[in-house]
Amino acid sequence: MKKSTATLTLLLSVTLIAASHLETQRVDGKTIFLIDSVYFDLLGYGREKATEWINMATSQCNRIDYVSPKSPDYESALQAVQQYSPPDSASAQLVQLARDGEWFWAEVTFAKLEPAVLILARTPTGLTIWDAAVWSGPTHPWSAKNTIEQYLKTKSPPPSHRLLDCTHPSPGVF
Repeated sequence: MKKSTATLTLLLSVTLIAASHLETQRVDGKTIFLIDSVYFDLLGYGREKATEWINMATSQCNRIDYVSPKSPDYESALQAVQQYSPPDSASAQLVQLARDGEWFWAEVTFAKLEPAVLILARTPTGLTIWDAAVWSGPTHPWSAKNTIEQYLKTKSPPPSHRLLDCTHPSPGVF
């Protein structure tokens, strides 16, 4: 068999095998890939990795600080979340809290509510949840980081967007 024929046969075989395991579907008005019937958000994953690469190249995430549980800001954020929609929000536990200047990004879990990611702002009276900037619930089949980031960017002011670019929800929570 000629080398060019062997190469063409190999490429055709690989393409057909891949095609037998891969399909696309429209969900929520967007395209998602299914690999052996398992959802994979290729576009969301690509956007997430591109953002990470840009952030590394520009060092824009160097100004993001993760807040210690011993910090007064941590306690203020926890109180703001617990008082947001009682009684169910009273069980709130902060999983992560990040800060960029006067803006905060929080990942929160509850006893009876879905986990949430939200944006808080420092005000003269303490930390306050930016009302429209709250994501709660699962993102499946979409990439959690990309879905939550895109949603919160439409609900929060531009000064908080670096937090959204530089933080990641905990794996498996959303």
